[in-house]
Amino acid sequence: MQESTKFKFSSIAVEGLKTQAAEKESIVLNELLNHKPVIEDLLVSYYYRSRGRIYNVRINKPVLDANCNGAFKVNYNIGHFNACADVDSNEEESMHISINADLNSGSVLLTGEYFPEREPDEI
Repeated sequence: MQESTKFKFSSIAVEGLKTQAAEKESIVLNELLNHKPVIEDLLVSYYYRSRGRIYNVRINKPVLDANCNGAFKVNYNIGHFNACADVDSNEEESMHISINADLNSGSVLLTGEYFPEREPDEI
């Protein structure tokens, strides 16, 4: 299983990246922080089946190439609670997310890590 999502850079960010008005990593980090709910939704999609709650999402500065493609690390907490089963756990996790930016259209594709899915057991 590998999840991905798309969003658009703001026009100011695209212009800043094209003209190199500031450090590209800082511009992209600012855009990632502005689109934090999109990243949170991407993380939630990995834990939907286990009904895990994602919170305290922290986005680290990305590492980018000349075309603004690269990756960044996200640290977050995952919580599981089920009163009937007496389950209450909170764990810290992290994930590397790749960035594929198209500065002409302003679109950005974020792709999370690949987690192999387990095949069903045979009877």
